[in-house]
Amino acid sequence: MRALIAGLVLMAGAATAEPVREVVTMVNQLRAQNGLGPLAVSLVLEATAETHGRDMAANGFFSHSGSDGSSVGKRAKRQGFEYCLIAENIAHGQRSPHAAMQSWANSKGHRDNILQRKAREIGVIRLAGNIWVMVLGTRMGGC
Repeated sequence: MRALIAGLVLMAGAATAEPVREVVTMVNQLRAQNGLGPLAVSLVLEATAETHGRDMAANGFFSHSGSDGSSVGKRAKRQGFEYCLIAENIAHGQRSPHAAMQSWANSKGHRDNILQRKAREIGVIRLAGNIWVMVLGTRMGGC
């Protein structure tokens, strides 16, 4: 199923997603300022974020629900990330990692996700058109 979706996205001309480790650094700085430990980059959560970003780009929408009605939890499980904690931040239009991070840091709900005490891993991607997706999580047994 993932291969079919990826093929359809490529045919639709969606741009390649790029991991944004600079945002991860800023997230970890904000967490440190709030007495929390750093998050480790997760390639699985980056893939989860990329899948959702590509879906939004290919299908012209902006939502936490996928075009198939999926939640971030369902998308993470599809990638093999069995979790006890999962959260997602999305943004659109910010032209730099700093601008995206500022938007999330200045929004209570997004900031709360970033400052989840039990979060351990993170994946952040950016697609052409400045579509940003951040997924934070903790694997089953880590909460």
